Amino acid sequence: MTKVFLGIDAGTSAIKVCAFDTNGNLLKKVQRFVPVITPYALWVEIDLERYWELLLEALQEMTAQTGPVSSIGLSTTCPTTILLDSERRPVRHAMVYLDGRADSIVRSVVGDTVAFQERSGNRASTSTCWAANLMWVQQNEPEVWKNVRSVCMLNSYIAMRMTGELAIDPTQASYSGLMDVKQAQPQWHPDLVALWQTPADYLPPIVQGSQRLGSVTLEMAALTGMPAGIAVALGVADTAAAAFAMQLRDNGQAFESVGTSGVITFCMDQPNFDAGFLNRHHVYPNRWLAHGAMSTLGGSFGWLQSKVWPEVKSLAELERLAQESLPGANGLIFLPYLAGERSPIWDSEASAAWIGLRLGHTRGDMIRAVFEGTAFGLRQIMGLAESKWGLKPKRMVGVGGGSHSRFWAQIKADVLCLEYGTTEFQDAGALGAALLGAIAGDHFSGLEDAALPSVKISSQWVKPSSAHKQDIYQRHFEIFTRLYPVLATSMHELGQKA
Repeated sequence: MTKVFLGIDAGTSAIKVCAFDTNGNLLKKVQRFVPVITPYALWVEIDLERYWELLLEALQEMTAQTGPVSSIGLSTTCPTTILLDSERRPVRHAMVYLDGRADSIVRSVVGDTVAFQERSGNRASTSTCWAANLMWVQQNEPEVWKNVRSVCMLNSYIAMRMTGELAIDPTQASYSGLMDVKQAQPQWHPDLVALWQTPADYLPPIVQGSQRLGSVTLEMAALTGMPAGIAVALGVADTAAAAFAMQLRDNGQAFESVGTSGVITFCMDQPNFDAGFLNRHHVYPNRWLAHGAMSTLGGSFGWLQSKVWPEVKSLAELERLAQESLPGANGLIFLPYLAGERSPIWDSEASAAWIGLRLGHTRGDMIRAVFEGTAFGLRQIMGLAESKWGLKPKRMVGVGGGSHSRFWAQIKADVLCLEYGTTEFQDAGALGAALLGAIAGDHFSGLEDAALPSVKISSQWVKPSSAHKQDIYQRHFEIFTRLYPVLATSMHELGQKA
């Protein structure tokens, strides 16, 4: 009987359940879109009960068409802060990585940011210190906090509901602010736990993402049609799962993830971290990942469709409109900071803007400026990697839904001055999750098993185009880099009034 490995890629805006065979071929994909809740400025949440209902729907649809699966692994958006009561039920909505409400707490607790970076391996931010979210709840929702008995991330929560076991993996724990990521052995750091006033007994044990956390329970089997007793791997954060699926294990290797956020990831064999990146343990032991992560690279286009021009129904239609404009968007630049920004500026109170608008500008110019502005942000990240590690890739592979946009890929090739490639299918994170589940179920011998499949890269590479286009983008990039420092104070003042 054919083995079917299930990979659940649970993101901020969508849940994808993918079934793969032993060769890594995609057999079936089921997707559900997730409503994101933004009740106040800087707040970004998801309703976990609704999220769970959507996941069950997707699993039911999957098993009805593929039949029994052999194992399950998880890949999830990170960090997503979840608070559970004594019965392991959520006490409030989950706070996703875009949430910036605890930014002032981070600043007040950390003080010396350089010293904190040296102690923890990461800069002080809400994206790398989810412990600050716990402190925010303690201070602002005391009636909620008094019911909290454990904290976890999204893959922890999903795996717990499948198996009854609660744990956290090193890739998610790396963004807690509660561990020293530079240490080869992932563990909670007592001094950092004390710094954030986090009850140590609320923290789950740290378990490797490829380890068998438990088995699908009878209750879960009845709800989904999956066989009871099959292995469930806790899995890892989504970008780490994609890195594993691409077998990114050599120092200096890099790729881009194109989802709601946009991330350029570098593999490292030593924890030689830079404060401009989010740094974490890799799936592979004694390897680390440095992520240059933009918060709303792909989310900018979802915003255009949902809030600005809802009559535009797809990324392809946005591309068509953008192609009515010219490189440089007729003198228009977009700052893509719709939910603040992580890399490269690290400012949760930053905001987006079109700069240079005039009566003659069209919708096509405005959309093209968004495509170009996101590429300029990526170029800033590449500049950080070159200055810190001397890395300047000549080629870059993109994974995720947005990576298959030929139009966007050409802009990136021109702005980044490199060849841009894509994978043969979009869901590298789901494949990485499925392979971790297969390892947990003893279908492969371990992380280094030579039989493990990997993401297949397309033979077609998008090359930089004319020198004229590159010159236009170079001039606009230089302007782009000057805009945020000039506008930052005004962005902060406007945010306080929102």
